[in-house]
Amino acid sequence: MNFDFDENLVRLLLAGDRKTISSFVDTYGQFIFNVCYKILLHNQLAEEATQDSIMKVLKSVDNFDIKSSFKAWCYTIAYRTAIDTKRKLKSHVDLSTSPEPVYDKKADYNINEDETKEGINSLLKHLDEESRVIVSLFYLEERSIKEVLDITGLTESNVKIKLFRARKELAKHANKYFDNSH
Repeated sequence: MNFDFDENLVRLLLAGDRKTISSFVDTYGQFIFNVCYKILLHNQLAEEATQDSIMKVLKSVDNFDIKSSFKAWCYTIAYRTAIDTKRKLKSHVDLSTSPEPVYDKKADYNINEDETKEGINSLLKHLDEESRVIVSLFYLEERSIKEVLDITGLTESNVKIKLFRARKELAKHANKYFDNSH
């Protein structure tokens, strides 16, 4: 997203433009779902958290600082909503015993890309949700440490330690998911 697009989107959302709500969902819906899924690891729960996140964004858009990154702000709302959802469920459902999530294969992706994504998602399951999000932000979305700090609210040393520990943990499991032969 570019800054001008986001700024215009926010202004139209503030004005209550109904077409803009649809544009917002089209533009950010999948992104928000991906954030929620990385924490919840369950399609239906991620879909519910996505809906909650979208509603929170729309209800609180007047609190958004236009000088900030709209995508990072949406990410923060989705991240916190998914964490809250997981906390609420902990006393009711053990997500580790839930059925495996269904991966929606897109026809236009090639098989290698699907296998790589599935391998990465499976590999990330070895991390706790906070580490999974930090690794995803830093390595998969190529966010800076400062952006990760802004989104997660953690300290710089905490993020760096979690990245270090996550790399060590992922290295232990990587050969299970990726064929190292060339």
